Amino acid sequence: MVWVFPLNGDRIGRWPVDGSALVWKSRDGGESWAPKGQGLPARDCFFTVLRQGMAVDGDDPCGVVFGTNSGSVFFSRDEGESWEELARHLPTVLSVEMMR
Repeated sequence: MVWVFPLNGDRIGRWPVDGSALVWKSRDGGESWAPKGQGLPARDCFFTVLRQGMAVDGDDPCGVVFGTNSGSVFFSRDEGESWEELARHLPTVLSVEMMR
């Protein structure tokens, strides 16, 4: 599985496309993608997720976590199907790691 957090390009600002936080998930190596946003901000979202700001734990089902430049950390216990905010108001989250 592959997860990505797409952002607009530098020209208009690096924030989620259409201001909606979505993690896109592929189960087939990138041939097809599905948006996953249950529990994430659906509108007026302007945070950034840095390259090292997302990680997985390797459990079954896989846990996924990402941190934002606005100081939030979001976690999914079910391979990205749903999300919960674990922390907010932290300094910019530059990277995250998961341990089993």
